[in-house]
Amino acid sequence: MFGRVSENESARAQLPQRRVPRRLAGGCTAALAVIAGVSLAAPVHATPVGPDETAPAAFYHPGDDRVAGAHGSVIQLRPLTSDPALAGARNYLLLYRSIDMQGNPVSVSGTLAVPDGTPPPGGWPLISWAHGTTGVADVCAPSQDTSPDFPAHDYTALVRRVQERWIAAGYAVAQTDYQGLGTAGPHGYLIGAAEQRAVTDMARAAREIDPEIGTRWVAMGHSQGGQAAIFANAQAQQWAPELQLLGSVALAPASHQGLGLQASQLANTAGVASALAPITGGAVAFLPLIVRGAQTVTDLDPARFLTPRTQSMLTQADTGCIGQLRQPDSWGGLTADDVFTRDGDLSALIRVLNENDPSTLTFTQPLLVLQGRADTTVPALATDALVVQETAGGQPVQYRGYPGVDHRGVLDASFGDALAWVDTRFGR
Repeated sequence: MFGRVSENESARAQLPQRRVPRRLAGGCTAALAVIAGVSLAAPVHATPVGPDETAPAAFYHPGDDRVAGAHGSVIQLRPLTSDPALAGARNYLLLYRSIDMQGNPVSVSGTLAVPDGTPPPGGWPLISWAHGTTGVADVCAPSQDTSPDFPAHDYTALVRRVQERWIAAGYAVAQTDYQGLGTAGPHGYLIGAAEQRAVTDMARAAREIDPEIGTRWVAMGHSQGGQAAIFANAQAQQWAPELQLLGSVALAPASHQGLGLQASQLANTAGVASALAPITGGAVAFLPLIVRGAQTVTDLDPARFLTPRTQSMLTQADTGCIGQLRQPDSWGGLTADDVFTRDGDLSALIRVLNENDPSTLTFTQPLLVLQGRADTTVPALATDALVVQETAGGQPVQYRGYPGVDHRGVLDASFGDALAWVDTRFGR
């Protein structure tokens, strides 16, 4: 296998030059670009394809015979020349291998951005980013955000602006779509081990694509991704022992979902569900995603706790993203009274949520938790409780809150603190 030109080397020579998008103030994407050569340091089993060689939908669904292989290895990749590419970097769309909760190999999609220029000694420090809730339908995968028409563009575009600040600070940024989001199979929404595997295998794949990325990395995530980052802190070193996890950053991490459901059920049974509305905000819109996630790990029958009306509405999660689910004519227009049957059996769902609560995890690497105090999506009280539980258990946790900052606002408000903390982890 040595001493001959591989098919991938030949394909690599056919790839076009990369154009790096530059974003203007206000979130618009400018047509201005910087021309640079594409270097695909891919192993022989990863197939580079040009931007126009494969239709977008087809890229996400390789043949079943190509999915088997070591978790974290690359199936195929191609350069990104516009959104969701990050400015100032070499950008790739990729498929890589992971393992689902039943032990089966699965393909996972994601993006990788490697800073332009010369890497520091030891290689580019890596952030494996876990995104917040976009949905469970394939169309909600952040790597498919190629225009403002993407159903979760308002969120993913905001995240990209923050990620570009990490690129400018000299970090490579890899972002998984998670298992089953964009690719075949169901998405294990809020299933911590599945999310962790996707995040950690993304770090492995990033190094396979570009050997200039170092072995040291940090897991970082927001909301759903904050939960994933904490699970990575607890499990990633065993999952990928050849990499060195230096710690994790969790922004507004999802926690205590089981407790929240129990509170809703009690309020509903007592006939006072409306009293919870001021503190639960639009939480009802997340319930179909939670149900779908739990169904990936247990035989859950929603008829045991959902009203007939909301049972029929579950399928909306299979085609729409969180923005659509939040609309008044969808789950966003419902209260707990509309959703739950009186005295319904939520025990199976609560059990799954409790098993995936990051508050109960143990880990040795440091964790930084960042929380907006005005957050109504992930209430600050829930994160306070998470930190209290973890510190009481002796976990190495640092916690910072931001008065007046909401769920998405914490991404920008906390950047300086996150950068200083991550720089320290890398000795920069």
